[in-house]
Amino acid sequence: MNYPIKLTPIILKASLLATVLFWTLDISAGYYDQISPLMILSIIPILILCSLAIWITIMPFFWLKSENISADAIFKKYFPCYSIIAFGLCSYFIIASNFANVVCVFFITAFFTLMQSWVWICKILADVQKKNTNPEGI
Repeated sequence: MNYPIKLTPIILKASLLATVLFWTLDISAGYYDQISPLMILSIIPILILCSLAIWITIMPFFWLKSENISADAIFKKYFPCYSIIAFGLCSYFIIASNFANVVCVFFITAFFTLMQSWVWICKILADVQKKNTNPEGI
């Protein structure tokens, strides 16, 4: 797969965002005493889930594009549908779980992390495409 950006910084930012969101929502629900030792260890599974979610659900839109389509065009064309579908799926699982706290926190975190990852990926790709079309910075 040939892509012009390195995903490692985006995955790390997404994992940090997901960790902060997850634990902020979980602590606000009053479970701090029960789970405080797990906060540091949770970074590993959150990192794995974020990388899988980005690789499986976001990156195929950019891998399957033709060369003449910009990152902005992909964002404008696919992001609205993606966000509607992601919101619907997250809402469905939250409602199906009868609003269980852990499920609500997980899917709220997943939704916002994926939406922000789209923005980060498109911003970096747009910067790379601008640099490629104007290499001298003129």
